Amino acid sequence: MIIHNTSLTYDSLPTVYALLDTPVFMWAIVIFTAALLCWVLKKLWYIHSLPKIKAKELGLGQAKLVFWLCILGLAWKPLWVLAVLAIVTDWDKVQGWIKEARS
Repeated sequence: MIIHNTSLTYDSLPTVYALLDTPVFMWAIVIFTAALLCWVLKKLWYIHSLPKIKAKELGLGQAKLVFWLCILGLAWKPLWVLAVLAIVTDWDKVQGWIKEARS
């Protein structure tokens, strides 16, 4: 099926094709891709562990809870969100609210 009549023909490959076909270039691409993937995974792990780091810095009593929520958050993301909420919650006010509700 011819869509357009044309007189254009390919007589040779592009000049950059010789470089793209070398094993050295392909290994450079593989190494660069692996390095980029490692860098991205490292940054994602850092973002994932921010609640643990912040809980230790603040010396919170629920630091172990935050740690386990972060670890389990790898499998189920809402647990990671709970870890973040556990850090920003003022637990003294929550305990006071619960005590007032009981009485």
